[in-house]
Amino acid sequence: MKILLTIFIVFFSLICFGQNKLILRKSGKTLEEIIPNGWKILDSKIGDINQDGVSDLVFAIQNTDKKNIKLNDGIGSDTIDLNPRILGIYFGNEFGGFDQKLVSEHFIILRDLPTMDEPFEGFDINAKGILNINFKFWFSAGSWSMSNHKYKFRFQNDEFTLIGYDSYEAHRASGETTEYSINFLSNKMKITKGNFSKDSPDSIKWKKFNLKKLFTINSIKKPFELKFEGIYL
Repeated sequence: MKILLTIFIVFFSLICFGQNKLILRKSGKTLEEIIPNGWKILDSKIGDINQDGVSDLVFAIQNTDKKNIKLNDGIGSDTIDLNPRILGIYFGNEFGGFDQKLVSEHFIILRDLPTMDEPFEGFDINAKGILNINFKFWFSAGSWSMSNHKYKFRFQNDEFTLIGYDSYEAHRASGETTEYSINFLSNKMKITKGNFSKDSPDSIKWKKFNLKKLFTINSIKKPFELKFEGIYL
């Protein structure tokens, strides 16, 4: 009986794992055709990510299941929406539609604290196909810190490779600021320290590092959990 129960649990887990990926259509003419009913669009952008002359699609969506919306009787917002979020990247095809290239169930982080502002800031795609995914952290209570973060991805070797990362961190009480600018192609990091009260920085430090293999969306999995050179990416 125990063996049968174990087999059932493993089988059920395999069915549940990645179910969010299965609910997205592999192809579609529009974003509305690709995403399932009951999911809302957080942001979407069109741009030529793989530089083939055809527009591609990147989007972030979130489920709207009411059972995952929790009430809060303390400080902050009245509810917390813990519904899952999905990042999708679809490449444009010759028929005017889009084909699935990447789906991540973890990269678009949740607003999971009642005193937390929405952390996901949206996407940008520049003329060279660089995909920027932007986040911010701001709390109405419980923390004096605020920060902005930008991940820069380029499609190469059939992966969405992290080529740059920029962040700005500030303490609202002391006014102290720290900026990080990382170039993963040149293996250099710029660290700038300053203060709200000053027009010029207190210090600028350059740091070199060795990275044998570039990070990708799939290898990072979830932002701010990968420790790198003293900070969390």
